[in-house]
Formats: sequence, structure tokens, C-alpha cells
Amino acid sequence: MLMKTLQEKTTDQLMNRIKKDDEKAFHCLFDRYWESLYVTAKSIIGHEDTAKDMVQEVWIGFWERRNKIENTNIEAYLKQAIKFRVFKELRKTPLTEEHKEYLQEISSGNHADEQLIFDQTRHLVSDSIQELPDRCREVFTMSREEQLTNAEIANQLNISKRTVETHISHALKNLRLKLTSFLF
Repeated sequence: MLMKTLQEKTTDQLMNRIKKDDEKAFHCLFDRYWESLYVTAKSIIGHEDTAKDMVQEVWIGFWERRNKIENTNIEAYLKQAIKFRVFKELRKTPLTEEHKEYLQEISSGNHADEQLIFDQTRHLVSDSIQELPDRCREVFTMSREEQLTNAEIANQLNISKRTVETHISHALKNLRLKLTSFLF
């Protein structure tokens, strides 16, 4: 009976209960959005188990940060969180054509909330890259946009491979910090 009553609650009402450590409300919200988050992750990653793991991580993070999350649009928040988690995973591997097509779809989507979040994220990333020191920005751009190896970058810029790694690490740390504070 309680679960049926919870299922009739709005997302905002569930979120208010979750902030009061109501695990049943959390499970109700989980049931409401799990599948759409899974479909999003799987459509990008292509691996069921990996997608399930990512969705699980998003929900764990959601529970841990429940008191810091604003109730403005929980569905958009969760969708952005899963996309951020997927992109974090994709950063470890080169993008395939399918991934690039999906990113293009996201940028040209009709969903106003998603488009707004995407645009804000894209601008934040672009601004963050522009704020990097000149050499760090140059190395990062060569690595991520031109997809050159660290050795190729080192040879072109006449610096050590370790210096290239340090610049990339600094850039990623900076981006991660700014994106994490923006998304969560």
C-alpha cells in the first residue's frame, strides 16, 4: 500500500522524502528512472553490463549527494549524470563513429532541458580549455582534438613525453573539477 502511495507522488515529493533519508521513496524514484538511464548508457556504450554498472554508480552518487541536489528537474539531473558518467568512461577509449554520431544527435536534439544542459556543458568545457596555460592548452588540444599520441606531441613540440603527460593530466584535472562542480 505504501509503495502504491509513493508511486503516485511527484518527483519533487519523492525528492523531499529522499532528503529525509526515506529509502522507499528512493527505490520508487529508482524504479521510475532506472530504465531510461540504462537505455541512455547502453545506447552510447553498447555493453549491457558496463551500462548497468554506470547506472548503479549514478544512483549511488545520487543517494550520497541527496541533500545537496536541488529539486528543480531531477529527471534532467539524472540524465546529465549518466551522460557525464558515460563520457568519463569514453574518455578512456577513442571515440568510434557511432559515439560521434550520438554526440551530434545530443547537440541537435529537440529536448529543451537536454539542449540547455548540453550547451552549458559545452561552453563550460570550451571556456575551461581556454583558461588553461598556453602550452597546457596546446598539448591538450593536440591530444584530444587532433588525437595525436603523447610521443607525437612530444616530438612536435620538442618536449619530453613526461611533460606532455603532465600537461594532459593538469588539463583533465581542471576540467573534471569544473564539470563536477557544475553538474553536481
